[in-house]
Parts: sequence; structure tokens; C-alpha cells
Amino acid sequence: MNVYKYIIVFLFLIMLSNLHCRAQDTISSQDADTLRTIHSPSKAALMSAILPGLGQIYNKKVWKVPFLYAGLSVNAYFLIHYANLFRDYQKGYVDYQNYVGALGTEKPDPLVINRMLTDVSFVLRYSDIPAALQFYKDQYRRLRDLNILVMSGIYFINIIDATVDAYLFNYDISDNLALHIEPVMINTAAYHSSVGIKLTFNLH
Repeated sequence: MNVYKYIIVFLFLIMLSNLHCRAQDTISSQDADTLRTIHSPSKAALMSAILPGLGQIYNKKVWKVPFLYAGLSVNAYFLIHYANLFRDYQKGYVDYQNYVGALGTEKPDPLVINRMLTDVSFVLRYSDIPAALQFYKDQYRRLRDLNILVMSGIYFINIIDATVDAYLFNYDISDNLALHIEPVMINTAAYHSSVGIKLTFNLH
């Protein structure tokens, strides 16, 4: 009789253990679902929009931030450089036109022109100074605008990158993702066989 009691107690303990394991599995799956819900792509996008690189940090891709800011820094340098050159040549062009227009029929004084165009003295080597001023003014304006577009592109790519990474944050990218390549025989519609290659992805 005592043996039966021990067996009943043993079976009861096994049942309790199974119930406990199932409860833990349920809690673990709920925690995983909660983590998937918490990591929000919209939050990553908003963070990157407010401060570039912040979304990458949120996605635990901190290594991308130095590359992002290196690109932005180089772009900002050229943007400021070309903006300053455009400003100098535009000012030189306006000052030259105003000076010549005020002279009327008189000839421009070379000394006055040299002093006026000190910041853009490169154009003094040309015989047609107004045309040279116009050419460089337009060229540096285009380069400035191009760098503005590049900076805008880097900014929006930063947002897109953060959003995509956030969507893929909970995806299983591990050694269990395998690609198998093997030869197969393919039967065609004309009842002929040909050799092919089969690609099989195993997603776990």
C-alpha cells in the first residue's frame, strides 16, 4: 500500500512540473511578443528625423553612426565652401555692375576694380571680367545647390535606414538560416529531361 502512495505522489509531482514548464513557455512567448511590439519602426524613424543617427542607436546599430556623421561632415564642408564662393562672386558681380553703371561713358579705373574684386581676384586675369564673374557665380551656385541636395539625401536615407532596421530588428538572422544548392532533373512540357539547380532556404 505504501508503494502505491509513493507512485501517486511521484505522478502528481510530474504533473505539477509539466504545468510549471508550460506556464514558463507561455510567459516567454508573451515576453517575446511584447519585445516585438515595443521595438517600433515609427519611433526609430522619428528619432532619426529629430537627430540623425539616433534611430540607428535605438536599433543597436551604433557602428553606422560614425559613417553617417563622416558623410554629413564632408558634405557640410563643401556646402559651406561653395556657398562662400558663390557669395563672394555674386557680390563682386553686383559691385562691378553698379560701378560700371555709375560711370556711364567713362572708363573703369583698374585700381578701383582691383580693390573691389580683392576677394575674387582670380577673374582679373580674364579680358571680359563681367562674363567671368557671371560664369563663376553660376558655377558655385550650382555646386552649392548640389551639396544641399546631397545633404537632404543623406538625411532621408538615414531615416529610411533606421526604419528598415527597426522592421528587421526581431527577424532571426542566425546560423539556422541555411541555403542548400543541389542538382535536380527537370521534366519539360515536351517530355524531355534537363539538368537544373535547386535552391532551398531553411528558415528556423
